[in-house]
Amino acid sequence: MSFCLRAAIMAVALSSAAVVHGQTLTLEDAIVRAIAASPQGAATAARTDALTAARAGADTRPAGSIDVMAENFGVGGDDLNRQIQIGATYSQRIERGGKRAARVAAADADLDVARAEAIVRRLETATAVQRLYVEVQAAEAAIGIARERVTIAEQLAREVGRRVAEARDPLFAGTRARTQLAEAKVDLELADHARDASMKRLASLWGGDAMGMVIAADRFLMLEPSAGALQPAAIDLAIFEARRRRAAAGLTLQQASARTDPTWTAGPRYIGTGDVAVVAGVSLPLANRGLNRANIARAEAEARQVDADLAVERFQRTQAIALAAEKVEETRHEVEAIRDRVVPGAERTLAEVRAGYNR
Repeated sequence: MSFCLRAAIMAVALSSAAVVHGQTLTLEDAIVRAIAASPQGAATAARTDALTAARAGADTRPAGSIDVMAENFGVGGDDLNRQIQIGATYSQRIERGGKRAARVAAADADLDVARAEAIVRRLETATAVQRLYVEVQAAEAAIGIARERVTIAEQLAREVGRRVAEARDPLFAGTRARTQLAEAKVDLELADHARDASMKRLASLWGGDAMGMVIAADRFLMLEPSAGALQPAAIDLAIFEARRRRAAAGLTLQQASARTDPTWTAGPRYIGTGDVAVVAGVSLPLANRGLNRANIARAEAEARQVDADLAVERFQRTQAIALAAEKVEETRHEVEAIRDRVVPGAERTLAEVRAGYNR
């Protein structure tokens, strides 16, 4: 944006307020409409339902099993029949090391990550709305400037026409004034078209109609000074915090999985002699220490990666916020300089020019 254009915007902003012919659409209303119309809510709900079901599955113990076995069946007379054995056993694996609690914690962390990602998507939608909203405000301010130019060009054309009719100015002066008036009117039409186009782009975010939509631009250049050092908000880093908790839960789960689980077995056994016995036993798998160490090392590396990503994101956001705040402060000083020094001089110049033509 050129210096002259900014000066004109400031002059219009200070000399006139926006005329509202309909209900004014605020930025908050636009964000609410865009988020409500987005299918992200349904997608987030479906993902949350899936993760909730997974969490319920994680909070269960291992299922037991029933085994039925028959031995020594065959053809061989009573001696063989007396050796028949029929048994039924129930087996149950007993989890050790807090595996169940670790699974539940990991599932809860997955839910936290999903919620944080949903918030980030809503913030991205809000950012898109805000950019288009400011674009509409800038277009509205440009329309005010274009109208002011048309008004000035019309006054100038009348004054020049009067002086040409009185033979006080040459004919080409009148032609030039009329050309400048035509250019000002074309610029006004283009500004109206740009405003309508930006309105349509904004309304398209919620599938609405831009007809009758009004956005006030009277506070477009009301820039407040930055209040101290700005840091990333907690919501900006929420997804990384959630991922860090998930990585910690994954590490705990791998550490718990390193412990082997015994399986207890017990049940009755019927013998062909008519006797009944009870069978019981226990089995304990051998630990694969190399695999366990590798899984734990991988989980630790993933946790370190998340911490590093969080540090990088915090650093980059802090820099971006500082740069944006500096640009806002620079623009605020420029606006104040234009308002306090340039605009009064431009108004005096215009008054002197009009007085000169009226002689």
